[in-house]
Amino acid sequence: MKTIKLILLILLITIQQSHAQRTTANKKEISTLINTYIKSVIEKDSTAFYNLFNDGPVTWCAALKDESQAKEIERKGAKKAGSNYFSGSYKGFFRSLFSYKTTEDKFDNIQIIEDGTVASVTLDYSFWADNKMTNWGNKYLGLIKRDGKWKITSVIYSLELIEYFKQPALKKRQQLTVPGAAQ
Repeated sequence: MKTIKLILLILLITIQQSHAQRTTANKKEISTLINTYIKSVIEKDSTAFYNLFNDGPVTWCAALKDESQAKEIERKGAKKAGSNYFSGSYKGFFRSLFSYKTTEDKFDNIQIIEDGTVASVTLDYSFWADNKMTNWGNKYLGLIKRDGKWKITSVIYSLELIEYFKQPALKKRQQLTVPGAAQ
């Protein structure tokens, strides 16, 4: 009986270790994908950027945060300000980079949840054009592991305009993402 319990304990430990190693490997692969995203935006490398995305439909949409939308309406009027929502494509986003000399999408406060097949990445971002921050917010990436490689299937993000609101310091933003933290 003791031998069976010992064998079961060893088996359980081995399974847990194997799962932990796979999780670590997947998170490293996803981190590499994020770093490639950052680098390809800076270098305007369309091949590297496009290879990050799933071959099928990819959702790409955003919403201007309420505070920036209110300022836009105040400044431009409701009709000219338009909707706070917009959608597009990763290819359209990439093409828009060429209207600037330099671009960078900076990410921090990154959290990866994955099960080996699908993943969710949440992060804070700031977008920089010609060495100036233009907007910031939260970005949510949906990923799928397809044929052994992680691919982005959706990019959904909020957008706050820097001309109205500065991005809070990282420490403040991290406090806002901790479950149960005072808000």
